[in-house]
Amino acid sequence: MYTIALAGNPNTGKSTLFNALTGDHQHTGNWPGKTVEQKVGDFKYHNQEFEIVDLPGTYSLTAVSTEEIITRDFIVINKPEVVIVIADVTNLERNLYLITQIMELTDQVVVALNMMDQLQSKGMRVDVEKLSSELGVPIIPITALKKEGIFHLLDTVVGIQNKSIRNSPRRIVFNEQIESMIGEIEGFAQSSDKESLSRWWAIKLLEGDSEVIKMLQEKGNQKAVDAARNIVNNLELKPEIVIASDRYNLISQIAQKAVFYEKETRDITEKIDDIVAHKILGIPILFLIASVTLWAIYNIAGPIGGLFETIFDQLISWTASGFADAPFWLRGIIVDGILVGVKQLFVFMLGVLFVFFFIYGILEDVGYLVRGAFIMDRIMRWFGLPGKAFLTIFAGFGCSIPGIMGTRIIDDENDRITTAIVVPFIPCSARIAVITSIVPIFFGFGIKATLVTIGILGLSFLTIAIVAYLVKKIAFKGEETTLIMEFPDYHLPLLSNVLRTTWNRTYSAMSKALIIFVPFSIFIWVLFNFPAGATQDATWGMQIGHFLDPIGKTIGLSGKDMTGFLFSYPAKELSLLYLGLAYGVGGEEGVLNLIGGIWSPLQALSYLAFLTLYAPCLATVASLLKEVGRKWTFYNVLISLAAGFFFSALIYWGGTLFVG
Repeated sequence: MYTIALAGNPNTGKSTLFNALTGDHQHTGNWPGKTVEQKVGDFKYHNQEFEIVDLPGTYSLTAVSTEEIITRDFIVINKPEVVIVIADVTNLERNLYLITQIMELTDQVVVALNMMDQLQSKGMRVDVEKLSSELGVPIIPITALKKEGIFHLLDTVVGIQNKSIRNSPRRIVFNEQIESMIGEIEGFAQSSDKESLSRWWAIKLLEGDSEVIKMLQEKGNQKAVDAARNIVNNLELKPEIVIASDRYNLISQIAQKAVFYEKETRDITEKIDDIVAHKILGIPILFLIASVTLWAIYNIAGPIGGLFETIFDQLISWTASGFADAPFWLRGIIVDGILVGVKQLFVFMLGVLFVFFFIYGILEDVGYLVRGAFIMDRIMRWFGLPGKAFLTIFAGFGCSIPGIMGTRIIDDENDRITTAIVVPFIPCSARIAVITSIVPIFFGFGIKATLVTIGILGLSFLTIAIVAYLVKKIAFKGEETTLIMEFPDYHLPLLSNVLRTTWNRTYSAMSKALIIFVPFSIFIWVLFNFPAGATQDATWGMQIGHFLDPIGKTIGLSGKDMTGFLFSYPAKELSLLYLGLAYGVGGEEGVLNLIGGIWSPLQALSYLAFLTLYAPCLATVASLLKEVGRKWTFYNVLISLAAGFFFSALIYWGGTLFVG
C-alpha cells in the first residue's frame, strides 16, 4: 500500500477531495499527542491500494502552529510516495506560498487546481500549462465538489509513484547574500539527512525555526545550529524577512505569467456578504441562525429522544423478565445500573448531539461559520476570548462536549485552552431542561419566570467573563491575538459530507461518554442499594447525604439536595432523578411536587445557580482531559465548584438579607 499525503490551505476543498477519494473507507482520530484531528482513508485504483492522509489545513510550513508542524513533519519523516497539494484556483497566488514550500521538501508533488467551475464567475483565466511549466510539477484542474478531474489526478499520482512521470520542482533562488549563508550552513547540515534535505535544514535554521533546531540537536548536529546562530547574530537584517520577501516575489512573477483577470466582477459571495457580514445587520442575522439552531435542538432532538426512550423501555422490560430469577444485585446492576443509566444518555444526549452536529456541518459546508466568528470577534473580546470562541460557546448550549471539541478551530493555543475551560459554564440542554422544569414551580410561566431564566443565563455569561479574564491575566500573560480569517466562497452543502462528519463527531462524543458513564452508573446503583437489606435512609448513598448536610447549609440547601448534585455528576439531566432518589420519591412530577412544598423561592434559585455552574458532567470532563490535559481539567472542576458555591451563597444569603 502506497501513502499519499493531502495538503493545502484551509477552505480549498481538501476534505471534499478526501471524501471523494475514500468514500466510507476512512477513519478519524487525533494526531498522536495533539488535539488536531487526523483523517486517514484508503482506496484502490488500477488494482493498486493507496492510503491517503488528510494533513491539517495550513498556509505555510513554519513552526508557528501545531497544524504547520504536523504537516511538514509528516512529509519530512514519513516520506509519502506522493503529496497532493490542493489549491483554490480563485486564490492561486496565496496558495502558491505553501506549494513552493512543499516543493522544497519533496519532488513527489502534484497540484490539484480546485474550483475550476468558479473561474468564469470570478472573471479569471488560468494558463494551466504555463503554471505547470513555471513550477516544474503536474497541475491537474479539478472540481472536487462535482468529482470532475479526479481520474486525471489519480492517473498522475500513479505516474509519479511508478516514476513514469518525473518532476523537476522549481527551487527558489534567494538573493546572493542569503544563498551564500545557506551554502555555508548546508555543509554542516548534510550529515543530518541522506536525501538532499540539507538545503531545507539550512533555510529553516536561518529563519530561526525552533522545531528544526530541536530536531537537528536530537540528530546530534549541534554544529549546523551553532553555524546558523553565529551567522544570524552578525547580521543587521532578519534572514526570515528576506527569505519570505524573495518567495513572494517569485510567486508574484509566476502568477503574472499564468493568471489573467479578464473583467471586474462581483460574485454572489460578495453580494451575500454585504448583508450577512454587515457591521449592523450581521449580529441580528447571526442570532437568528443561533435561535433557529436552538429551536431545532429542542424540537427535533426531543422526538429522537422519545424514540430511544420507547426502545430502551422495551429493552429494559425484556431484560428484567429475563433476569427475574437472578440474584437481586446482578439484576439491579444490569437493569437499573447499566440499562437505565445508558437509556438516559441516549434519550437526552444522542438527539442533541446529532441535530447540533448536523446543523453545524451545514453551516460549515456552506461557509458561514467563519463569518459568525468574524461578526462576534468584537463582542467576544469583552470576555477576553477570540471571535472563534463564539462558535464553541454556541455549541455548548446543545452539549458541552461538541463545544469543547470545537475549540480545535481556535489557532492560538492559549485562547483555545481558555475557551475550553469556560465552555462548560454554558448551561447545556440537559441543565436547561431541569431549569425549565423547576422555574415554573416557584415563579409561574409569566414575566417573572422569563426574567429568572434570563438571569440564570446571564450568570453563566458573567462567570465566563470573570474566569476568562482571570485566566488570561494570570496564566496567559502576553499580547492579545489578532483575528485573521479568510472567507471561503459560499456554496451549497454536500449532504454526504455533512452526514459523514455528523456521524463521526456524534460517534466520537457518545463513545467517550459511554466509556465513563456505564461504570459510574453501576457505582451509583451500588451506593443506593447497599448494604443489602438496609432501609433507604441507611444506604451508603444516603449516609453520604447526611455527611453533606453542613456543606449544603452554606448555600441554603440540605445534604439530600447535595446528594442529588453529587450523583447526577455523570449527566446533569439525571439531577431530578437522583434528587427524587435522595428523598425517596419516584418520577419527575413527584419530585417537583415535593420540592415545591419544602423549598423556598430563594432555595430554588440557589439550587439552579449551583446546577448551572458546579463541576461539569463526567463526559465533559473526559472531553476536557483529551483536549487540554489533566492540569487544566483539574482547574476547570475546581473553578466550577468555587463559582457554584460563591454565587449560590451570594444569591441565598444576599436574598435572605434583602427579603428579611
